[in-house]
Amino acid sequence: MKALRIVLMTHGTRGDVQPLVALGREFVRRGHTPVLAVPAGFTGMVRAAGLHPVELPVDWREFLTSPAPDRSWATSGDSTEFLAGLRTVMAAHTADIARTLYRTCEGADLIVSGSLTEDVAVLIAEARRIPLALLHLFPVRANDAVPSPFVTSRASAGPGANRKTHLDYERASWQVRRDGVNRLREAFGLAPTDLSSPLRARMLGALEIQGYSGLLVPGIEWPAYRPFAGWLELTGEDRAAAAEHGLDAGLESWLDAGEAPVYFGFGSTPPADPAAVLATVERATGELGLRAVVTAGWAVLPADAVGDPTRVRVLEGADLTALLPRCRLAVHHGGSGTTGSVVRAGVPSLVVSGTLDQPMWGELVRRRGVGLHLPRHRLDAAEVRAALERLGERRVVEAARVLGRAVRAEGDGVGRAADLALGFAVRGRKRRVLAPTGRFQV
Repeated sequence: MKALRIVLMTHGTRGDVQPLVALGREFVRRGHTPVLAVPAGFTGMVRAAGLHPVELPVDWREFLTSPAPDRSWATSGDSTEFLAGLRTVMAAHTADIARTLYRTCEGADLIVSGSLTEDVAVLIAEARRIPLALLHLFPVRANDAVPSPFVTSRASAGPGANRKTHLDYERASWQVRRDGVNRLREAFGLAPTDLSSPLRARMLGALEIQGYSGLLVPGIEWPAYRPFAGWLELTGEDRAAAAEHGLDAGLESWLDAGEAPVYFGFGSTPPADPAAVLATVERATGELGLRAVVTAGWAVLPADAVGDPTRVRVLEGADLTALLPRCRLAVHHGGSGTTGSVVRAGVPSLVVSGTLDQPMWGELVRRRGVGLHLPRHRLDAAEVRAALERLGERRVVEAARVLGRAVRAEGDGVGRAADLALGFAVRGRKRRVLAPTGRFQV
């Protein structure tokens, strides 16, 4: 296979960016030339991983952690409110993002896009006639197994009702986005459309890679153009290349000095009051005589937030692939990547969810018998203590071990995603996608 120029693009937080960094590294190993377009704040991570970054507007870490009175939507736990706030922030930057991505894709042999850049990716693929692969980190299309994670109602109500939530969301979302997409289509030299981006993607023959394991979503069925790859984890030499080495000597010594701790992770969407959450962690684990290791993520924690640092160890971040197998239980926000790491490690978990796909993963973990789900607004020491006691039961521990072995047996998700994307790119060069109707006016 001749070397391909591949543009990977996404927006959002670390959970959106890291899988594409892992995939980009795999493309480099296979002799291709990837370019990774990411939000401001992640270009350093991309560059450290040996990839060429292109910066897109909005630094989400700065935005989510700086004080402002109008950002309650980010921690409200309401998906509808969250998406409305997200659209408001992105609206001011859509044109700049589109121009940047269009220029970046000149001469590309393949586009790989995350969900938050899907609208623009579909337009560019159509205008430039480039094969398009979409990476879905959770079930975003209509299916019978789980309801849409983009709606406020999260309860699974049966196959027909689950599918309807997806179709209803897609119709409602398209009504909100249609005018903006058609303005971009005009700028790209394309005729206006009444078809949503998912439908346009199907017309283009796009590949839709599922970047998670179907073992955690029993009953889900996808057509051949939506193949499972598994979770795309950044591990081993790839983490080292990105200057993120395993466990430092101090953490290793602390882990060796006592019983396996409970892992707690805040993720990239910090709670409204991180110090209060940390106090809850310390109290709940203290009452049970357990140690805890906390990765703060993007949460801002004061230096004296922990009363007993010998029992509760706080880190800014850690290599979960190395840390989780050393832990007895995990309490986390339910992001797709973190959920995948916990499941793969074979560790029971409590998902303390916020919004979007987090409640969905929490319910799936609960339904599989490998964990529990607690919405973030119900977080308190008594709830956490009760959950930790239940997670320590033998049946839950064994179920988590069995599922972990099965997921590990699926193999390398990054390699499988690369196989799928590269095979699709080669096939795409032998056929023609929809012809453009003009030139993009930049």
